[in-house]
Amino acid sequence: MLALALPKNLLPRSFSQSAASPQTAAPHNDLGVSFLNVARESGLNAKTIFGDEHKNKYLLETTGCGVAFYDYDNDGWLDIFLVNGTRLEGFPAGQEPTNHLFKNNRDGTFTDVTAKAGLLHSGWGQGVCIGDYDNDGFDDLFVTYFGKNVLYHNNGNGTFTDVSEKAGVAGNGKRWNTGCAFVRQFPNPAPVSTKA
Repeated sequence: MLALALPKNLLPRSFSQSAASPQTAAPHNDLGVSFLNVARESGLNAKTIFGDEHKNKYLLETTGCGVAFYDYDNDGWLDIFLVNGTRLEGFPAGQEPTNHLFKNNRDGTFTDVTAKAGLLHSGWGQGVCIGDYDNDGFDDLFVTYFGKNVLYHNNGNGTFTDVSEKAGVAGNGKRWNTGCAFVRQFPNPAPVSTKA
């Protein structure tokens, strides 16, 4: 996460000049703004895995993973969902990387609520999109994978339920699914009479 480097009197209460070391500041540019990397201080400390760290043998290892900024708990503050991947050689049982949901603490920091929300899932994650597929007022999550996709129904109480199979969107597990989007279908308008 990046924050604008503003004069101290204009910084939000949650950030201070000491929030990041001088080495993390980007060089000054012609726009008159610079950025500070405050991810670690904000609690965004999850490592994203998508293949080997030192070499890439296959295209799948070069694509990275998705991120969604959205208000999953309808409190008016943007939370962050990070998609995670894996490595071709895999991981020991119980040590597989998972996606992460970070709840916005409303003070410039975030808390990892992945397990509490029921979103612990490992695999080769790719993309994520947000939409209220059942129109209940709570945005749901759809995550694409190399393998089966996952649709998480937002239960409205800070937890999610995997409804992929029930909704028929998991796929057969033999495809490389990448980007995604929710599309809203509007009802057809009533025909307009052309009679005078």
